[in-house]
Amino acid sequence: MSNEITNGISKDEYFMKIAEVVSLRSTCIKRSVGAILVKDSHIISTGYNGTPAGFKHCTKETCVRQNLKSGENPELCRGVHSEINCIVQAAIHGTSIKGDTILYSTTFPCMSCLKLIINAGIKRLVYKE
Repeated sequence: MSNEITNGISKDEYFMKIAEVVSLRSTCIKRSVGAILVKDSHIISTGYNGTPAGFKHCTKETCVRQNLKSGENPELCRGVHSEINCIVQAAIHGTSIKGDTILYSTTFPCMSCLKLIINAGIKRLVYKE
């Protein structure tokens, strides 16, 4: 995919801004993260972090990690990361991510998500922070 600038914004900047908008749907009370999958310059899937489908969203009273430091005991969190949700949504809807697929994420993925991204065959990762 060419990253040429059209009307003052590159494709990477364009898709990252869309990932930022997707992050606004996050139901996590500690951190909002958004991700999108792009293939042939088209968005094929989006995802944001939050509880699994059908589960109640976390609140200050129900978040088991509310009083833990960032990165401490991540396995206690019942939330699903945006990158995983993005890949799962593509699978649910029968959308192939095989080929020159790019994942845009508002943050650098954790090690578990990174391994999944690699195994899913995603060719490029673009992240903001």
